[in-house]
Amino acid sequence: MRVINRTAVSITGAQPYVDWTRQHDAAADRGMLTVARARPYGTAYLLPEFELEEDVQEWVEDNALWMFEFQLSAWTDDEAAWPQPRDLKTFHEWFRVEIHSVVVDMADDDIEGEEL
Repeated sequence: MRVINRTAVSITGAQPYVDWTRQHDAAADRGMLTVARARPYGTAYLLPEFELEEDVQEWVEDNALWMFEFQLSAWTDDEAAWPQPRDLKTFHEWFRVEIHSVVVDMADDDIEGEEL
């Protein structure tokens, strides 16, 4: 276990996102997806270590469109089905953003990843 020099931001779907997914998936139409069930399908972003919350908020604002589209593409690649507008205001309505200033790596192995 080790504390790593990163700030984490987690993004989870709020009710408008859940409602949208219900319109674009047969299983969700049967009431299988709720905000509580969508929560595990959020995304965590590891950022450089920020000391001020304002700096993290600025990063989120600067990257909101990209994160919005990343979350939508995780559900469907059909961009015609993606909502409009996809601006900062809509991002904050559709997703919950949580900031984590302490990030603990509980694994013993090296972190692996792939470029996006």
